[in-house]
Amino acid sequence: MRADSKETIDELLDVAERLFAARGVEHVKLTEIVASSSQKNRSALHYHFGSREGVLTAVLDRRLMRVTTLRLAILDDAAADEPDMAKAIYAFVAPLCSVVLNEPWGSDYISILAQVGAHPCLLGKRILDDESMTALRRCRRLMDLSSPEIPSAVLARRFRWFHDGFIVALARWARTTPRSQWKPAVMQDLIEEFVQYGVAGLSVPRLPLAQTTTQNGQKR
Repeated sequence: MRADSKETIDELLDVAERLFAARGVEHVKLTEIVASSSQKNRSALHYHFGSREGVLTAVLDRRLMRVTTLRLAILDDAAADEPDMAKAIYAFVAPLCSVVLNEPWGSDYISILAQVGAHPCLLGKRILDDESMTALRRCRRLMDLSSPEIPSAVLARRFRWFHDGFIVALARWARTTPRSQWKPAVMQDLIEEFVQYGVAGLSVPRLPLAQTTTQNGQKR
């Protein structure tokens, strides 16, 4: 890729990221992204990405690479240990918390993730870069290994619930917490709470469904 093309793409993605986070992905037009950048060529965005879905996918893929690098480092450090649910959830949670705290784009990124989680249709038929999903799949495998008594399909379902709830909770924290409280110690406490919550939800043994009762109160 030519240097000027990469510079153009980075600027357009930076602007798109800010607008998507501030106003909502659905409410941002491609023409607004170009108009808010220094690009004079109105077709630049369409040329590079094709559609709003293409822009959104590129925004997420670009940041997911950093999150994936952090996750893989945690997973590699834990590879020699016994499978542990808390370590698996920590590897999922901590990198996202880290980028929110330490990267200038972190709060915008988590805001966009929360929007996509609530409305997957925002991506259309686009999919995120498969290589960047490697770390997330390793987290899931570690969860399976740590709780062999729980069916994999059940763990997958529970993880989806935890995943979506965690993303929304972290996005809300970033939006509502005063910047004066954005400190490593505060974030570490938050990470520990997320991990404990996740372990409790994912690891709980399956319980039999409560027996239904008839109208006169007798058990069926």
